[in-house]
Amino acid sequence: MKSRKLRAFAILMVMSLLMTGCSKTAEKTTKTKNTEEGYEKHSMDSKESTEETTTETTEPSQRDTSVRPVATPTPTPEEIPMLTASDIQSMNNNNALIVYNDEGNVSTIVGRFFHRPVADEDDAINAVKGVQELLGLETGYFPFAVYGCKYQGYTYYTYQQMKGDITVSDATLKIVLDPEGYPCMLQSSLASNLNYTASSPSITEKDAEEIVKNLFGYRVLPEYTKPTVYAGKALALHCYQVYTDNPNNDPSFDMPYMIHYISYDGEYIIGYPTAFLPTDPFADYGNESYFKDMQPIDCSYTITISGNEIDITVPISYNSVDGKYYLCDPSRKIIVADFYEYIYNNGNLVFDCADDTDASSFNASHLLDYYYYIEAYDFYKEFNIESTDGFGMPILILHGYCDENKKPIRNCSCCGIINGWSVFSANDGYTFGHSLDLVAHEYTHGVTFYSRQGSLYYNEYGAINEAYSDIMGNICEMYMGETTDTEWILGERSGDDCRSMSNPYQYNQPMYVGDLYYISTSPLSYMSGLDDKGGVHSNNTLISHMCYYFYMNGESLEDLTRFFLTSIEMQTPNADYDDFYAIFVAAAMFSGHDELVPLITSYWESAGLNGPREKTAETTTMEGYERAIIPFYSPDVGQYCVVQVYSGAYNGLYLYTTMQWDGIATFLGPADGTQFMIGITEFSDASMSTIVKEKWLNHDLTAWTDDPYDVGILTFDNNVVFTYPTYQ
Repeated sequence: MKSRKLRAFAILMVMSLLMTGCSKTAEKTTKTKNTEEGYEKHSMDSKESTEETTTETTEPSQRDTSVRPVATPTPTPEEIPMLTASDIQSMNNNNALIVYNDEGNVSTIVGRFFHRPVADEDDAINAVKGVQELLGLETGYFPFAVYGCKYQGYTYYTYQQMKGDITVSDATLKIVLDPEGYPCMLQSSLASNLNYTASSPSITEKDAEEIVKNLFGYRVLPEYTKPTVYAGKALALHCYQVYTDNPNNDPSFDMPYMIHYISYDGEYIIGYPTAFLPTDPFADYGNESYFKDMQPIDCSYTITISGNEIDITVPISYNSVDGKYYLCDPSRKIIVADFYEYIYNNGNLVFDCADDTDASSFNASHLLDYYYYIEAYDFYKEFNIESTDGFGMPILILHGYCDENKKPIRNCSCCGIINGWSVFSANDGYTFGHSLDLVAHEYTHGVTFYSRQGSLYYNEYGAINEAYSDIMGNICEMYMGETTDTEWILGERSGDDCRSMSNPYQYNQPMYVGDLYYISTSPLSYMSGLDDKGGVHSNNTLISHMCYYFYMNGESLEDLTRFFLTSIEMQTPNADYDDFYAIFVAAAMFSGHDELVPLITSYWESAGLNGPREKTAETTTMEGYERAIIPFYSPDVGQYCVVQVYSGAYNGLYLYTTMQWDGIATFLGPADGTQFMIGITEFSDASMSTIVKEKWLNHDLTAWTDDPYDVGILTFDNNVVFTYPTYQ
């Protein structure tokens, strides 16, 4: 058995995606946002590969970086034909799934896309050369860091894109090999616009930090400032990343930090909240030394929380050095410490300890959270994922979740990877940590973050992320026998239930795109908390409800676990609903559940997840409501605008909404005779710190006015779509 340090070695490869041997065989296909239907069943059985390149296991999602623990030279050039979408369809009897992103480049392929088997993760890059034009990778050199895993004969490789020696933000590639070694699935968030020469910086890292301080006044975390490459829509540039705290963090989002991008010439590019700090997950921080003198003793307690008695048994570890007892599990490498001291006092670790093992010696809330994190760990370990990274990274549970002024934050959260720890936080006076589904929800955020090698927490990306956490949290709680709930409620044992996977309407969440509770995606979702950051907690039922649908169609908890863990290993940060249709189809095939494919197709159609969701939201009607459409003169004009609908019947604000990416704001208004006023507030930027102007729909509903005496009063009609004047 190799040591964790060896298995967690980061492999860097320098591969040219424009080898002189590449040849173009046909013209590129027209690039539009679509999914090409079908999938070929090519040797999708569970037989084992005869030539192994990763550690074999019969369990899913075994992450293994011992694939190639040394750097390898560029292989001998090989003539590789440049493929078109038609070529790939021909290779798969017209049954391949090919998905395009909003820039018109291929983002997902399900089906074979290379003419021969590949030997290892280096050789798999040769398959990328043949589809580089489809991916939009026209020119340039792209090194990748990689880890590998294997399940039922399928091999999964994860790569991260670099520009020179700098990692590109949220740019990840997944390649899957079938049991015969043929590349049979690809999912990409690679940036396609890296063909440029970086200018020399005219500012320093300190200058970049001062720019952020002057703009926002936030506390900068200077140890995380460094050069990076920001790859946005039609934009990629060398820049500095600056991390700060997030004083405006809504506890619903678990986003304690912000990442800001500053160009080399001092321009503020963009910023958005994040839960993760960019520490090196492969570095040896020596954290395992905290466990070397710990001797565990299984101790049983009866914990009374919110009037309920819960019997638990947890390891309490005796430290032979200081003679104290710790909330520490040396076998699982889980330990409990103080949040404020670690986060706000330079990583100071103040562990939970006592002079004896009596129940009165430990905080009851700490004991229960500790117990549930052990349960979540054991659930994932049963499916062969050890800790959140799959390699046994030590877990740090921080109690006393608060801001820098020690004001408690009423939540529990995943704080990402910090200095070699997989870090979670909990609040003593809040019950969210007292329910296994909610603890496993946060634990799953750690699993998906490591798999994605990045995290975009807004719009469809954030909703999918939250859906995975709800799905795996609920499955974990039921699988481990910690609930009698049959309705797939989230948090029902905490006394603060918040979502339902069986009936989303119970908690005002959508069943399909455009229904009453659906929140449209928006460019304003990056920084602001408006509209639940584009529906990350609201729209997540569009995916999580599908899990319940599968369960009601006969899938067991174990089958569902294997299916979703398989799909976790196929996703990258920019995967949207179009990509996930293909990802789920592939996961069904690869996990041996072909019967799920027609269910996935049926569900995707009924939930309106196919095709242009913006247009779907704009055309969907509901009985008893009017669909309101407010066009903006151009997307740039409306990018920082908030539409607000007021009524005295609702004590003022009825709703606010933001413009979609296509320049349209849309919402449903009740056609019950209630009188409303519609206003638009325009801000200077995404931080919404400065109001530029406010306008209202005028008295005859024909234009927008800033005259307070010309404000119009309106009522909505039933089951119609009405377009209001264009905002300029």
